[in-house]
Amino acid sequence: MRLFRISRVAVLALVAGLVCAGGAYATVIGLPFVGSQVNNDPANGIDPNQDAGLSDVVGGSLTAGGPRVPWGTFEQKSGSSQQIFVRAFKNGQWVTQGKSLNIDPNAVAEAPSIDFAGAGRTVPWDSWYEPNQALGGEKQIFASRFNAAANTWVPEGQDRGSGVPSLNIHTNKEAENPSVAGGATVPGNDPVPWVAWQEQDGNVNNSGNHDQIIVSKGVKQATLHNPCTGFKPSSAASVSAFCWQQVGADRLAADGGSSPNGDPSLNVDPSRDGIEPDITFTGANDKVAWTVWYEVGDSHLGLRNNDQVFAAKIVGDNTADGGFHWQAVGNGTAGQTNPLDTSSNPPGFGHCATSTTAEDQCSLNANPQQGAEDPRVATGTLTPGSATVPWIVWAEDTGNGKHAIFISRLVNGDHFELFNGGQPLSPTNRDSTHPDITFFGNVPYVSWIEAHGDGNRGFVGHFENGVFVLDTPDGIGLSPHGHRASLIDARVPLSSNCTADPFTNDGQACLVAAVNAPFDLFTTTGSPQRLFSQAIIGGPNCILFRSCRLSLISAITGVVIQGNLAQSNSVGILVQRIVGTRRVHGKRVLVLRAVGRVPLGHHHKGQLKIRWNLNVNGHRLARGRYLITLRAFDSHRNLLGHTNSVILTVKH
Repeated sequence: MRLFRISRVAVLALVAGLVCAGGAYATVIGLPFVGSQVNNDPANGIDPNQDAGLSDVVGGSLTAGGPRVPWGTFEQKSGSSQQIFVRAFKNGQWVTQGKSLNIDPNAVAEAPSIDFAGAGRTVPWDSWYEPNQALGGEKQIFASRFNAAANTWVPEGQDRGSGVPSLNIHTNKEAENPSVAGGATVPGNDPVPWVAWQEQDGNVNNSGNHDQIIVSKGVKQATLHNPCTGFKPSSAASVSAFCWQQVGADRLAADGGSSPNGDPSLNVDPSRDGIEPDITFTGANDKVAWTVWYEVGDSHLGLRNNDQVFAAKIVGDNTADGGFHWQAVGNGTAGQTNPLDTSSNPPGFGHCATSTTAEDQCSLNANPQQGAEDPRVATGTLTPGSATVPWIVWAEDTGNGKHAIFISRLVNGDHFELFNGGQPLSPTNRDSTHPDITFFGNVPYVSWIEAHGDGNRGFVGHFENGVFVLDTPDGIGLSPHGHRASLIDARVPLSSNCTADPFTNDGQACLVAAVNAPFDLFTTTGSPQRLFSQAIIGGPNCILFRSCRLSLISAITGVVIQGNLAQSNSVGILVQRIVGTRRVHGKRVLVLRAVGRVPLGHHHKGQLKIRWNLNVNGHRLARGRYLITLRAFDSHRNLLGHTNSVILTVKH
């Protein structure tokens, strides 16, 4: 007679206040474990007693197919100047990669962004902005690639004057806030860097220059220092190996309004400022570039005056710069095609700019009449093997003068829908801003900051089975003791060693690495401002447990626990009794009560087959339904991650 039954979890979600699969919250540990600051390498010009600032982080490897480690880029004060540096987390410590990236060592360089491109995605690229006196003193966008063999950063692009490789469309106009992403629009090709930024341009209805969203892609030349013949905005020779080619339909006159011979602005409303873009590649083979941004200020086209978040994707177009035009996609664009071009006269900026109704359809705002800002985008899918889509987070006014964090993703290829049941991720009684998002395999992680009486606190959480779990309920703390950190007013950048791209099979083929988890950077307030990094461990981990699979096989005296462990670790199971269900955000979720934890000892990597007699804390399980989760631990007893869960039904 069978005394128990085993089944997969058909519908499982996590409910705040209840016991959750895997042990509720993840854990944050310092990188390195002792929690020392990242901006500390005096020998290479990084003085830990001077302020760090904005930062960005990505997982990458200098070896094709190699395990990925955290690479961080950040602002670092150096007397009256500010430098951009890059450090990578190798062999348990942060190692400076090359020297300062500044074009002018005496300039104040700002807002760095980092990603990988090149053959096998093995070449780090960094983009930032700084003023340049040789080009008239305006802020310029720059990008450099890392030459690992020489341990140096190589500036790339056309010579825009005096050997300075600015990316700006107009070097006499201010440009800021770049974001770089490596991607290939042809499957199988080596990814190249694409950079999005904001630049002063236009003069719509005599309203003056406004920040426009601009995107350029890097094109590798056959030999060094080739003329960039036929490239826009410049045909001058490259200072090294790459030329920059602006991307999009020409639609905005340099100092005027709508023009098919102008510049390729992405702004839905070019009469106001488009700022702080982010860029990624998604879709089948991750070959479609997406850019997100938000627009602020009063419209001079009779459109919305409140802040609005927008997203656009590339569409092949041989008549447009770079071979692509941009198409806006929003909450209300199902069945629509909205190119960002000079169509739909007046005002000649595409259908999205013809009315507030059309503009609202093209926006991502949860409420188009409320202000929304600070969007960030990541590539991912919740379903292994499915094509990736853009996932976007932003901060939006909830009507009480405070902002909350919302999340949305592309649906059916033509519109966005709010996730999380349309509800914000953050509490609505706090002002939450500056979110970021990444994927760890098929699990999205989100960060943001909240204003508290003692300063800004940082928060990180993730989704399990469609419901959001807050991993830092009290805010980010300083490792190893967890003292609460007060952060500067800036995002907490996130990435992981298992992001979605063609080289990880979109998160399904990630190698075991030194850090098998999402990770972040954050800068504390005080004097000096200090930069730290942490890993967010303890959530679903399909690297440590292949495909997150767990099986329970019936045996005479109990069950055999089966899984696949990717590295040697101590393992154990979490046992929770299912006491009922309830609905949360329209989903049926399990109500769970803790029974106990069963240690299963240290095991070598490979297939696990462990007998369990159904005893927990010396007592055999009573009749009922239980949720069983297999978990892995490090030598400090930190929970590294867990499998998906299965339901065990004990009949007698």
